[in-house]
Amino acid sequence: MSSSNSWHALESDPDLWRVYMEKLGVDINSLDFIEIYSLDEDYSFNETIYSYIFLYPDSGLSSISNVSQPLIDEKLWTIKQIDELDSCCCLIALLHAIGNNLDKVILKPNSPLAEFFEKTKTMTADERALVLLNDKKIHQAHEEIAAQGQTQMVDSGKVGYHYIAYIVSNSNKLYELNGSKKGPQAKFIGELNNESFFSRVTQEVKQKVNECDGNIRFNLIGLATK
Repeated sequence: MSSSNSWHALESDPDLWRVYMEKLGVDINSLDFIEIYSLDEDYSFNETIYSYIFLYPDSGLSSISNVSQPLIDEKLWTIKQIDELDSCCCLIALLHAIGNNLDKVILKPNSPLAEFFEKTKTMTADERALVLLNDKKIHQAHEEIAAQGQTQMVDSGKVGYHYIAYIVSNSNKLYELNGSKKGPQAKFIGELNNESFFSRVTQEVKQKVNECDGNIRFNLIGLATK
């Protein structure tokens, strides 16, 4: 893939994400990013959080491998992270988080994201990936934000970490959304029942942290309404 078509990795930086989403047409007054500094603190009181994005080292996590998982009958919005987008795991996670919560996010008319979600609403995950790959407006905004990061821009295949999203379906089921899976991108975690969204997500995250043998390169960020 030529350098002009490259998609560089984004840093796990809520401030950059805010600028990025605003460039793509999100009314920033309708979206907040909340960085979770401790898994032992209780963020359950914050009922405005509707999705979590989790960053973890891209090696050795069996529970988020490419093994496909059965998908419960839900109308979830998913997108495939194809090889040409292998450095776009942050964007894929953001699209999963927002695409399944369009009723909570205000998109400006005719903005890149509004047009993207409208164009792809009836497509498959693979078809959406091809539309994203060829979306010049999103690509331009993506590269502008990647260049603003504090670390050197990372080329395709050299990232070393990955992002996934957690969302709650309309029927109160928790899902992990991972665009890099070969099979369905949505993994059913379980019914929330009387558990809080945050409590159930932290159970999953703690398990993944324990599997990484002391590696501390993790980050958990909540997407919330303002």
